[in-house]
Amino acid sequence: MNKRVTHWAMSRPIPILLRQMFSGSFWSTSNHGLPAPFVFNPIDTSEITICDGPSPSHPGGTTRKLYAYPSLPAGFPSPTFGGHDIIGTNGSICFTSTSRYGAYGINDNEIEWPDVNWGELQQKCFERNQHRYNVGGEVARKKARQALVLRGHEQFKWRKNDLLYTRSLVAELSLASGGEYEVILMIQLNGEEHANLTTADFHNETLLNRLSEQYVPAEFRELAVFFNSNVLKDLYPEVQQWNYVMQAYQPVQWLALTRPQFSHFWTVEQDFRYLGHNYEFFNSIGEWARKQPRENIWERSSQFYIPAVHKTWDNFVQVIKQNTPSGQDVLGPKPPPKTSTYSSFKPAIPLPSPIPKDWGVGEDADVISLSPIWDPKGSGWVFENFKHNFPPATPLQVSPPSCGRFSRRVLLLTHEEQVAHGTWVAGEATNPTTALHHGLKAVYAPHPLYFDEDIDHKALYTVFNGAEAGKAFDTTKAHEGLLLRPEWKDRWLRFTFSWSNQLAEELYRWFILHEKTSTDGTDGKKHAPRSEHPSGEAPHDNEPCFPSMALHPVKNI
Repeated sequence: MNKRVTHWAMSRPIPILLRQMFSGSFWSTSNHGLPAPFVFNPIDTSEITICDGPSPSHPGGTTRKLYAYPSLPAGFPSPTFGGHDIIGTNGSICFTSTSRYGAYGINDNEIEWPDVNWGELQQKCFERNQHRYNVGGEVARKKARQALVLRGHEQFKWRKNDLLYTRSLVAELSLASGGEYEVILMIQLNGEEHANLTTADFHNETLLNRLSEQYVPAEFRELAVFFNSNVLKDLYPEVQQWNYVMQAYQPVQWLALTRPQFSHFWTVEQDFRYLGHNYEFFNSIGEWARKQPRENIWERSSQFYIPAVHKTWDNFVQVIKQNTPSGQDVLGPKPPPKTSTYSSFKPAIPLPSPIPKDWGVGEDADVISLSPIWDPKGSGWVFENFKHNFPPATPLQVSPPSCGRFSRRVLLLTHEEQVAHGTWVAGEATNPTTALHHGLKAVYAPHPLYFDEDIDHKALYTVFNGAEAGKAFDTTKAHEGLLLRPEWKDRWLRFTFSWSNQLAEELYRWFILHEKTSTDGTDGKKHAPRSEHPSGEAPHDNEPCFPSMALHPVKNI
């Protein structure tokens, strides 16, 4: 590793992106001459029966009007990893907090909307459009429905920006799409006062209403699903492990059991944000994943696509292919080794013979991760050897943090294994590992990630992809670039999306509150005026304008 990278890993230089923010170079509209914003709707509504939002007299009556600016502020950097052009989102527009959240009440004095019932609105929207959907597997030509599961807990403190983003999820994913998506607020009860609640208690409407009133703002109460560890213990008594870190997806498996109308389940936590149109992001990634061939898909998913180094996606694909030893790529199922327990293990999708040309193209992915998927064997990952009730040589795949889309099939296969054998791996390895064992399609979606330090992209390639740019390497070998070791945590601090960082929250704080956190280590803040145009339809002076991007984690705003 060269000297520059070593220095960076120990102490980071001044963040370039934030320094440009303080200089004012990312202010929008008047000082950069951005054109007036326009209504941005990436959804084809030609076959949708339009759904109602809040009443027209309510501030949220314009929820389908999200405004965007038709260009980027001068000098805004390109993504360091991934790209809008790769996943199919519009990277040539930007949003201010007013244009993004004006319709959801960012300028309202009223923080909560107790007279709005988002659960009822999305249910009526689905009923109005239910003829479009295949809800029981009976008509293949109809569209499948998906769920967006927003994970939370009873101690979560709802702030105004949480209300804004949750409203945007329902409005843009469900109402604007004619019910193609359904937003589910899944709340885990961890407190001692709920420790004695049984699975049967969670069917008691009186109790559920009391829990909703206690923990959920009125407008979202019909979205809520509650559970505690006793529900998971009843489902998976042989597992003997039910905490979130180790079993993040047991609750989603439970949902998959009880909600057969959904083909796929997106899961994100309440500290996830997306600055663009939610439907464009989630739907574009699903469509992109469907187009990906299975050849070298695991190997591609273990590496970051770095546009400044790889130049094009096609070149990236070729680099991966050239550096994957012949016959050692993952193609088809890689089940646990045969033992007395696994002698009759039957993969869901065996390797076909002959393997079709372009195998996987047009096939929905069972696992889509928002972070690379990689083999931790020999890497030193903290949970590398957590293979409970699996044979020791069982292969794993892992993808932290726990954000992604998972098919009902992969969730039920994990469910069946946990019920039958009590098997489990760490939460971030659960779905990728099940997909690996059963020959399912899994892929990392290279959405745009921004990085705000002045570091050569080839140095980033060396650190995060585990090899020098332009040099031969082995895609099948684990490397240290993706590890989350405590001594390497500074590597991830200045990314917009990772397991833990600073930049996501700093950017969102400036975007949503117009507070710019100082880069000199102090707590000094600078405030910018908010637009006086609450609906977002008019140009706004002095508001930061950002392209669409996923941010994680955002916790303290």
